[in-house]
Amino acid sequence: MFKRSKLAGVLASVLFSSYLYAAEPYDSSKSYSGGSQVTVNDKLYEAKWWANPGQSPAADYPNEWDSPWKLIGDTDPTPGPGPSPEPGDVTPFIPGQTKVNNGDMVSYKGECFIAKNNPGVWETPSANSTWFWDLTDCPDDGNPPIVLPPSEGNPILPPDESVGTPAKPQDPDSPLEPGIPGGPIVLPPSEGTPILAPSEPEDPTTQPQDPDSPLEPGIPGGPIVLPPSEGTPILEPSEPEDPTTQPQEPDSPLEPGIPGEPITPPVGELCDDFNVYPDWTRGDHAGGGDIMVNNNIAYEAIYWTQSTPGSDSSWGHHLNCDGTAPGTAPLLSLPNPLDPINLEVAGWPNHLVVASPSTSAPSSIVIKTVTSDEIADLTQLTSSFIALIEASENAETSSIIIKGDVLDKATMDKGKGLGSIAVKQALIQAIDFTGADLDIDDVNALTNDAKGWAQAYNLVISTLAPQATFGWTVSIGDFAYNKHSGRQSVWDSASQYSADMLKDFELYEPESSNKADFIVYTKSSATPALDSDQWHNALEYVKQVSDYVKAPVMLADIPTAQAAQYFMGQTTAERQLRKAAFSNVFAIKFDQDSSELTSKIEDYQHAQVPLYYAGDDSHEGPLTAIEELNRQLLAAKDAMNNEAFLFQTPQSQWIPSTVYKWEDFLDGLSAMHNIGVAGNKFWLIDENADDETNIKYAKIAIAAFLAQSMQETIRYNACDENNWSETKWGAPADYPMSASCGQLGQQYADYGVNPISGLDHAYSCPRDNKMEVSAFTHAQWYGAPAPVFATPDAVLEERGLLVNGAVGRWSNNGHCNEVPETIDGSKQVWEREECKVYEGQKAGKFIWDGSSQESVQGCGWWGRGVIQTTGRQNFGTLNHYMGRSHVDPDTIGTTIDGVVVEAPPENPLYAELDLCSNPGLICSSEENREIKWIAGLFYWVTSVQAYPDESGLYQNWNYHNELKKYVDGGMQGTQFIDDVSGIVNRGCPDLTCDTGDVHNVEERRDNFIKVLKILGLNPQ
Repeated sequence: MFKRSKLAGVLASVLFSSYLYAAEPYDSSKSYSGGSQVTVNDKLYEAKWWANPGQSPAADYPNEWDSPWKLIGDTDPTPGPGPSPEPGDVTPFIPGQTKVNNGDMVSYKGECFIAKNNPGVWETPSANSTWFWDLTDCPDDGNPPIVLPPSEGNPILPPDESVGTPAKPQDPDSPLEPGIPGGPIVLPPSEGTPILAPSEPEDPTTQPQDPDSPLEPGIPGGPIVLPPSEGTPILEPSEPEDPTTQPQEPDSPLEPGIPGEPITPPVGELCDDFNVYPDWTRGDHAGGGDIMVNNNIAYEAIYWTQSTPGSDSSWGHHLNCDGTAPGTAPLLSLPNPLDPINLEVAGWPNHLVVASPSTSAPSSIVIKTVTSDEIADLTQLTSSFIALIEASENAETSSIIIKGDVLDKATMDKGKGLGSIAVKQALIQAIDFTGADLDIDDVNALTNDAKGWAQAYNLVISTLAPQATFGWTVSIGDFAYNKHSGRQSVWDSASQYSADMLKDFELYEPESSNKADFIVYTKSSATPALDSDQWHNALEYVKQVSDYVKAPVMLADIPTAQAAQYFMGQTTAERQLRKAAFSNVFAIKFDQDSSELTSKIEDYQHAQVPLYYAGDDSHEGPLTAIEELNRQLLAAKDAMNNEAFLFQTPQSQWIPSTVYKWEDFLDGLSAMHNIGVAGNKFWLIDENADDETNIKYAKIAIAAFLAQSMQETIRYNACDENNWSETKWGAPADYPMSASCGQLGQQYADYGVNPISGLDHAYSCPRDNKMEVSAFTHAQWYGAPAPVFATPDAVLEERGLLVNGAVGRWSNNGHCNEVPETIDGSKQVWEREECKVYEGQKAGKFIWDGSSQESVQGCGWWGRGVIQTTGRQNFGTLNHYMGRSHVDPDTIGTTIDGVVVEAPPENPLYAELDLCSNPGLICSSEENREIKWIAGLFYWVTSVQAYPDESGLYQNWNYHNELKKYVDGGMQGTQFIDDVSGIVNRGCPDLTCDTGDVHNVEERRDNFIKVLKILGLNPQ
């Protein structure tokens, strides 16, 4: 570590001293924004939220949480700069034990810190803990700083003293030193291969080619003597392994019921020496300083604990085992993609294909690989490569299914158990035999192992069948027969192993010219049938692996007798085809014909599940036919982003929104104006008016919409609904977690339910108690509640978090010593570490005490988008007309509870978005950033433009007429904007409706005027 002079240390102390006095004395006549710091009676306080004049930090409040102030500590007005500590003045910091005073220097994990603001025994020093510690350079006494032992009871050894452990084995890849025994390992021969005794040297003329050296066509191969590999035992020929003791791989596609051994999750190299949870360091717990790995992250126990590593404050982050940045998700983590993957596969349509052997489907061929039992046989391996080459040369535009058991066998150990494979030699011999045109340099770049074998297939098919698509077959394993609480359980049991193997083999690397196009999942008819819950878990596994490697999925050889009923349903309402599409499946191919299946496949052709939009691109062209209007709208970008689309920070500053942008709005507006939904478009121009008038019409329509958007969501920089159900004055919760289910006494899942008949609205999304979803945006003040979330009871019960079947609350108490700049997006909100729940968190935590008195199961329907789309009915209506419709095809044209069910568009603009399966896509999507706008524009088209109350008090009110009247009247007055504000906020074109008065009328008027002026109009 670079050492500064003692003078530099003194200067640091001076800076530290002045920092203490940065907070001003409290002034009762002033108001303070969240985060402001003041001093009262030699105490330092920080505002948790907005504090009004007279709300003194020293006032007597009924409860601690009622105070807008958080006590930070003593101001300690007397410290001054002193001499830098000598080496002996540095105190090793032990979490939970070491007590320090301001100005003391401590060492921790090889670094030195100066204490300030009276840190407690649990305020562990780190470079991020800038409130309590200043990082400084350690005194240079010729010795490095003291490093504390990683666990209790171990002696502290100076760096130059070695521990009495056995000598480290020689690295087999480094040159051997004289006197150190080493040499090649002769693996046991395969059946029929003679064993050469060491005393019988081989004839130099028959010396086998080195399998790892470059091969040339025409060089004959022979028996292979492999160099030793690290950790591989030398097996004597007379001591074969007992096949009866070989442990079953629990997640391999073998017969269910065979016992398997527990599998250790894959761990990055940096954590090789640490225990992996639940392998406790001390039997049934961890002690202070112990390090354990959970989900590929190493955590250090702060004190004695039995909690899951990383789940609470008894653990601190040590490192990500794969070397990724602290606070971010490890590379091998459960994916929570912001967008669905692209399901477009060349030669296949833009809808889900369902086929049996006798029904039509795009052409595909099956290439069988060598089996895992034969892969070590050079002759068999060469023959399989010859068959691969010949099939590839004749594939043309077909889809190739690579079928075999090798990847299944390689899943748990990434192929290490298959040993060395003569990939290059066998492929060279196949090239000699067939005369195939393959680059020898590409062949020599392969490795002689399972990974190289798989990449050889990718190389051959990509080179010899460039017009074909291809994919690798993986079996749905025995994990599916087990009970799983939710997504993480499926990932831990199966998905992470398949994902890790496919990633390690680099078969689906996006940048590779040889990458495979899709994954093929199959299920053996020899294994028992899966029930509906088991198929749910199997499809969750399929989706997780597919999301991880970003490749679509074909389900092939699916047993008709076992699975046709699940996927095709007894009725169309029972079909699980939309669920398959949501799991990234683009085709389902059953293994056998049946008259019933054929009939259902034929019926399916009349209402196919769309996968992606494949229509015209008119929404990507000019917004309107008026070129001058288009130019003016494009030119308004900077002004709209920097003057109109503003949000208020906790410090009461107005700054540009990071969620809502003008360019995204124009994309959404173009889609809704040019394409629209079911013939309904966002109205901008009148065909009977001239261009000058139409420009005014368009700008006023835009300004009226944005005036509402700026008030409803943009001013909060929120896409997701915030939890604002704060309960004060001794109530059992600060912010109930159940706010996701509904606020102000509402139940969002019940939106659209007829209170008399109990029937769902015809377009309502189905209830989904297995949905796991977290909000992406949230409030930002001090201690602001976490993003809302929904998760099944079974998941929370498994973690022991439910109390009498209920979740708890978010408390704004608990100051965070480190403010996170990044969060682990692989975890749902409720799973994240304390004080790392959301970016910028300064205080607050979850308290699981059952105080909400309800669970959050099935509660994923909170408001989202620029004019909040809320509830199953609204999400369902949007999904039916713009996304991947969920409506039962047999109900089209019928009347349900007074609603005539219309058919969805044949080619919906956002067919890749299933908003009933994941309503969070409205806020998360990066590919379709305009969708958060479209959700609001869709509402505007269906509820504001089409408002007329034909039989009620406002039967003569018409949006288009009122807008034109405003233009014709010289854009004077507030009647028009007040009317549309009433519809949006209260449900009628008036400032007072049956539901109450319009909220924030003046703000909506001001927004309207501001946008019109930015767009160049002059309203009066």
